[in-house]
Amino acid sequence: MGRVMAGIGIVVNLFLPGIGTLLMGKWFSGVIQLGVLAVAWILRVASFGILGPFLWPISGVIWVWALAGGILTYMERSNRRPLDRPRY
Repeated sequence: MGRVMAGIGIVVNLFLPGIGTLLMGKWFSGVIQLGVLAVAWILRVASFGILGPFLWPISGVIWVWALAGGILTYMERSNRRPLDRPRY
């Protein structure tokens, strides 16, 4: 069941970064992602778009972080090691 939830989390993270991370059970990362994304959106709206060019990259970094975290969680739950080095 863990792998299925991780797959659902990846899809949800494509549209709502942080929510999918919460679905996967990574509470700390999910709350941080949602918090930073919410602050960026609030500042963007409150500044009438003036801060938009500075806040879009922050939103992009959060989106990539959420997606990469979801993929790594999926790989962990699939019993694969994502960055496993060969042992000699």
